[in-house]
Amino acid sequence: MGKENSLNFKACFLIMAVVYLKCNALSTTQTCFMKLFLILALSAFPALANAQKKDKFYIGVQVQPELTFYKSSQIAVYPPAYSKSSFNVGLNIYGQYQITDYFSASLGFGFISRKLNTEMDVDQQLLPDPYYDMAAYLYISKTLSQRILQIPVGFAYNFLKTKKVDVFASLTFIPNYLLNTEYANKNKYPAFKKNSWLGFSLNPTAGLDYTLFRKIKLTSALAYSVVNTVREEEYSRKHPKIKHTYLQFSLGAKYKLK
Repeated sequence: MGKENSLNFKACFLIMAVVYLKCNALSTTQTCFMKLFLILALSAFPALANAQKKDKFYIGVQVQPELTFYKSSQIAVYPPAYSKSSFNVGLNIYGQYQITDYFSASLGFGFISRKLNTEMDVDQQLLPDPYYDMAAYLYISKTLSQRILQIPVGFAYNFLKTKKVDVFASLTFIPNYLLNTEYANKNKYPAFKKNSWLGFSLNPTAGLDYTLFRKIKLTSALAYSVVNTVREEEYSRKHPKIKHTYLQFSLGAKYKLK
């Protein structure tokens, strides 16, 4: 058991060292911060691996439908804030370590395709090759679709425990990595690769776990993003930040190892 733990820590240290070296060459503070955060998240893996032997480790999956709120237009001078909404769905796979009977920590990996029905100008002179067009005019995109990878890290407290039900509150920090963005347009451009950090979310959550079988629990939760930072849109002449927030419901199951 000691040898396995030693190997886990060595593997984690190697990953952390690689991330750190890459971070030294970064040009933006936000990207560096996100990669340093990943170092801290990766450092949890040895603890999670050891938790499996202590019968306190769960693996789970959640479907996450949400209502996303945002401005109806990025072009109008004074559009109402968060006056428009759309329905989106994400998926999250996670590991959870039960620190005590009342406290737990979790680390996940998620994906969501978030569609925002908001107006935004797209400058075709700013598009990458082969779509760059010096002679083209601005056009108005009425829909923005972002495909996002998420790495949620959360801490939860069970404030009510019964034989079958645990009621909990949690706080989750989520770095968001933007894979690509698609703009609705008559020219039918593809989704443009971004492959960079979009920002991060901070979500207070309330939920409950229901023990279905000895090793299986059903879980549900409701979260709201009180903080949701975003980067500028580089293909718009005004370079707006498409600010949005969301109300998210999670429904899934988790399985206790051992």
